[in-house]
Amino acid sequence: MQAFPTSWKCEPFKDGVPVPYEAAFDSEQFARLKEGLVPQQMEDKWFIYYKEPHFFLHRSWTGQSVYRVALRSGPTGAEVEEALVSADISEPARLDLDYQARLLDFLVSNLLLGQAKPFPVPQGQAEPRAAFQHHVSGTGYPEFPMESKKK
Repeated sequence: MQAFPTSWKCEPFKDGVPVPYEAAFDSEQFARLKEGLVPQQMEDKWFIYYKEPHFFLHRSWTGQSVYRVALRSGPTGAEVEEALVSADISEPARLDLDYQARLLDFLVSNLLLGQAKPFPVPQGQAEPRAAFQHHVSGTGYPEFPMESKKK
């Protein structure tokens, strides 16, 4: 079932902060991205839809817009042209943009493309990791702890 903006409650994407997310998708993967994801049960934490040239990721319970990804399509698929995280979810200065890119890659890869990438755990995560992962993605994927950046 293809997802449309009207398939679920969602708030419009307003201002965003660029995220260093890079990815290329072959034509089969691009077709899967365009199908999106409509939540089917309470554990499904995301509503995702494609409206050319963007796909949008919203939290399913609140409809809050979190990511907007612009794709450039070509004869063999598509590639990310720009990825933004909503400025409404946190103060832009406090966002760990590398973590946002890893989380976005996890969500796209696992929820839309059926892959099994490990869940990125932010450095210094105080909440029990399993609870944090369930809160963010509703999944039980293996974890990949983020390491601190060397200065």
